[in-house]
Amino acid sequence: MNEYTSITNKPKEQRGKQMKIEYAIVLLSVCILVSGYWIGNTLKQDVVKSIEVEEILSLSETAKYLNLSEDSIKKIISQEERFLEESGTFSGMMFPYSKVYNEYVFSKKSLDEWMEENTKSRRVYSKDGIISR
Repeated sequence: MNEYTSITNKPKEQRGKQMKIEYAIVLLSVCILVSGYWIGNTLKQDVVKSIEVEEILSLSETAKYLNLSEDSIKKIISQEERFLEESGTFSGMMFPYSKVYNEYVFSKKSLDEWMEENTKSRRVYSKDGIISR
């Protein structure tokens, strides 16, 4: 009977070891997935924070970004404001800016949108004023 019990026990032992290995593989897979998710979210948050910091530009940074002089940017703003005062309306997006304690600040994303729209409409700024084509 010892032969039969050892034979019948042996497959049970092998099945038990096999199940332990399968559980270990599943557990390891879950740990890898959770840690990958956790690391990915941490990196994503760091990237978002660095993008948010870079989104706001000063007048000099905006001039450099658009490859214009600071005076040209100020002229564009004043021309658009003058045009709006004289005509009562302004077609399209105006130059995006805000003033904080008399300092100009700009959103990089808004500047990109403004540039895209003005490129499509072929708006021209000159010493004579604004020309929309």
